[in-house]
Amino acid sequence: MNETILTRRTVLRTAVATTALAAPFVRGAYAAAQEVPSGSMVLAWHTNIAPRWLDPLQHDGGATPDNFLNAVHDALIKNFRDELYDHLALAERYEFAEDAKSATFRLRPGLKFHNGAPVTPEDVKWSYENYRGAWAAVLHDKTDGIAILDDHTVRFDFKGPFLDFPRLLGTANVCGAGWVVPAKYYQEVGKDGFAQKPIGAGPYKLVAQEPGTKLEFEAFEDYYRPVHIKKFTIISVPDSATRVAMLERGEADIVYGIPGELVARIKDNSKLMLAPVVSGNFWLEFPGFQDPKNPFHDKRVREAISLAIDRDAINQAESAGYGVVDGNWINNDVQYALNWQKWEYNVSKAKKLMAESGYPNGFAVDWLTPAPPFYSRGERAISQLQAIGIRTRLQTLERAVYLKRRQGGLKEWPGVNIIFTGARIGASWANWYESELKCGGMLAADEFCVKELDAKYDRYLTSDKPAERQALAEEIQRTILENYYFVPVFRHAFMNAIGPRIAASKWQDVFPTAISAGYAYPWEDIKLKT
Repeated sequence: MNETILTRRTVLRTAVATTALAAPFVRGAYAAAQEVPSGSMVLAWHTNIAPRWLDPLQHDGGATPDNFLNAVHDALIKNFRDELYDHLALAERYEFAEDAKSATFRLRPGLKFHNGAPVTPEDVKWSYENYRGAWAAVLHDKTDGIAILDDHTVRFDFKGPFLDFPRLLGTANVCGAGWVVPAKYYQEVGKDGFAQKPIGAGPYKLVAQEPGTKLEFEAFEDYYRPVHIKKFTIISVPDSATRVAMLERGEADIVYGIPGELVARIKDNSKLMLAPVVSGNFWLEFPGFQDPKNPFHDKRVREAISLAIDRDAINQAESAGYGVVDGNWINNDVQYALNWQKWEYNVSKAKKLMAESGYPNGFAVDWLTPAPPFYSRGERAISQLQAIGIRTRLQTLERAVYLKRRQGGLKEWPGVNIIFTGARIGASWANWYESELKCGGMLAADEFCVKELDAKYDRYLTSDKPAERQALAEEIQRTILENYYFVPVFRHAFMNAIGPRIAASKWQDVFPTAISAGYAYPWEDIKLKT
């Protein structure tokens, strides 16, 4: 094995991971052998369920697959509790070279997939090489090769310094390239077959699927950490009132997406626990605004829209005030995110800008489409925009259809459109730009394409100087905000609730990874009351 030169920080991180964390892992292995999972748990999911979310190789670059990957699959390293990306999972050790030109991972001994097959370096290599989701092009372009060093060790070699590699590989709501699938099985059943019957190395194995509506899991007895609950069911329940009623009746144990008008119903019930996870930012965007024929081509129109949005009112109505009215469309808890002042609310000034831009009476927009299932905040935006003469209709889509259309580009958004979207993407500001705005990005396609920003972003990706990278990151974000390419609204609180059967003294016991995700995991750690 070639010697890997580490920075002092990496040495310390590896040392912590292999000493301070070694004892819990040893205890975990023992506990897993002794633990007898029992009981059942039901999650009421707030949208439809797309089978492709069960396949890490098809990761769409957003938060949604995160919920499912952490149940069925496992990664080399991952975000976990308060660790943003470098928690040791399938890997018992990893080393990132000082020159950022290689990364070496050593697998835990005895790892198995749900079908009993061992997890091998060959599976790691195949999963990475065949990854085709978000960030695939960047990862493949920058990787020179993958060397299998022995039965447990694999090394990634890069064509040049690749400073973003650990954060990309280890953030579940960004990229799926570090999540390992059984190569032989995947090749036998193909992409569609794998999505219907995925096999992973995670804490739960899928035993039944009703596509779009229901997933049934059972604890995986050979997982390297103890799994406490035997049966885990995820049910698609798009109607929020129905989700709350299920929790009240004991038909669900965890529910996602409680709208503002139902929060009091949870808070007033002593048997239930509200979980207000301050999560992703929401913003307005304008597909095709680069076209001079599009009314949103005029910066003054985009600024007027920003001035017409009452962000505090939306936060109160949608998140019972638990959200944060911030200035950026990128969460401030990721690397190189730019802090920005709170936006002004001034309808009179907005009307003046509309008149100056040639629209004193406003204009019609074909559709305002909110990210599913957050339709009520779309309705609030429509109501507020009427004050400056912008007239539009609400378009509601299923989550899977919405994401597919985002990936399809401008042809999927004919006419004049506003999208009220949101994201919870971890690790780095670059993951937001790559997915949401960059020309050709997973969720941007050709909808925006600001070429001068993409050129600066390319410089950011190729730079190996942290100070230069930060300066470029902040310059790009400043340009987006000053030109209102995106109009930030607020960082919402993802309002969830926990039923009385779940063992929890506070909501963070069920959502311990809230620093980087909106969902309740690690699933294996959740317990029922005895």
